[in-house]
Amino acid sequence: MRKTIFITLFIFVLLLTACQPVATPEVEAPVNEPVVEEPTEVVVEPTAVLEPTEVPEPTEKISQEPVLELIGPEGTISFTMSELKALPATEGMAGIKSSAGKITLPNKFKGVSLQDLADQVGGLTESMGINIVAEDGYSLSYSFDQIMNGNYIAYNPVSGDELKTHDPLTAMIAYEMNGKPLNVDLDGMLRLVIISEKDNQVTDGHWSIKWVNKVEVRAMIVDWVLAVNGAIDTQIDRASYESCVSCHEATWTDDVGQVWKGIELWRLMGYADDAVKHEGWSYDVKLAKSGYDVRIVAADGFETTVWSDDADRNHDWIVAMLVDDAHLEEKNFPLKFVGAGLEKKQMVGGISLIELLLPRLEEVSETQEEVEETQPAPTVDLTGTQFAITGMVNTVTGFTEESLSALEVVTITAEHPKSGTADYEGVRLSELFDLVGVKDGTTTLVITADDGFSAEVSLADVLAVPDCLLGFTETPGKFKMVMPGLPSNTWVKGVVSIEVK
Repeated sequence: MRKTIFITLFIFVLLLTACQPVATPEVEAPVNEPVVEEPTEVVVEPTAVLEPTEVPEPTEKISQEPVLELIGPEGTISFTMSELKALPATEGMAGIKSSAGKITLPNKFKGVSLQDLADQVGGLTESMGINIVAEDGYSLSYSFDQIMNGNYIAYNPVSGDELKTHDPLTAMIAYEMNGKPLNVDLDGMLRLVIISEKDNQVTDGHWSIKWVNKVEVRAMIVDWVLAVNGAIDTQIDRASYESCVSCHEATWTDDVGQVWKGIELWRLMGYADDAVKHEGWSYDVKLAKSGYDVRIVAADGFETTVWSDDADRNHDWIVAMLVDDAHLEEKNFPLKFVGAGLEKKQMVGGISLIELLLPRLEEVSETQEEVEETQPAPTVDLTGTQFAITGMVNTVTGFTEESLSALEVVTITAEHPKSGTADYEGVRLSELFDLVGVKDGTTTLVITADDGFSAEVSLADVLAVPDCLLGFTETPGKFKMVMPGLPSNTWVKGVVSIEVK
């Protein structure tokens, strides 16, 4: 009986226990340590400290590396981007008109004016100016009048026509466009622009320099103009000449080791040998071969005359503006004609005029008809060549990698429409067209690859972009088209020919 009562009580206790809510488990205190009852959750880890890799990135990285070197009579200053932004800021609208007439509409830029930069190294006097240098060595000088008075030619941004009057213009080194840092791949950290308060004008494209890294405040020579007359009369100012030298530099070393730098005479002939304004290709090889006199005249009236066929693509006859990288002395300033095979009396200095004594058009036509009647059309053997230019050219020409490498090879940075920005090495298409001679009336290029693929592109569009290249590749004898700003289908790989139509 007693045993039955005990079992009954034991079962009753178990049932009561099962009906109670489950208690939250307690953390057992370490041996010999007091039990902490409040608070119930003990924070045993210290407040987390972010590792360096977890520190949030700043919204704008300001480089502490020098981005601009400023050289002046009172010394040299190197500016980081933050130091440059600490100088007085200038803002305005800037757009350009290219040599081919293409308009880039104005955008809003912010930066430091050339005048404010000059003030950092002692300021400007009327006998001084500023030379702007880009990372690739391209340079251009700005006169006192341009810097202080904004004396530039301005154009209507819609029609492209020159404006008789325009709003004040200011040259500045820009670090922002439309409120954002410049596109480093396209413009560099800094670029020079010519701004105005409104967006109602643009200026010549050669004044707008990308990838600027040096500003030189120095004694400045006076501005000058070279007249090139013929079928069309052209005036080339100092800045345009400097810009052309930077793109098509030619040098000749005389018998005492002096290096003369300028532009080949035949390139200048291309400004006036027909009624086509100089925008990309305009040099007439066929006309030069037919023969005419080229007069080179100094400001004091002294002159010499050379034959056009002798000057034709002669890389050793140049009209120089520098000797040993210095401007010419007074008796030869601003330009001197020098070169291999010329007599001393033919090397005219102080040039103010180059005149092409062209035959009348009907005489040229008659001569060409006689040649065509008496001579069969030449056949060109392209065997052994790796690339050819054919079609409406004066001379169908084949090239090998060796012959291309002997031309002016350049390296550029360009953005492919799909694969992004990269460096490319090659020969400018304009240089190749100079050599083969593109005939009047041509409008189209047909680019063909070794696998049969072909693409058509407007000749005008190609000539509007000076950096269009026939690019070298890592495979000897294989080439590719480098076409900045043009559609991706024109960037033909394995290109073997260009037909001019």
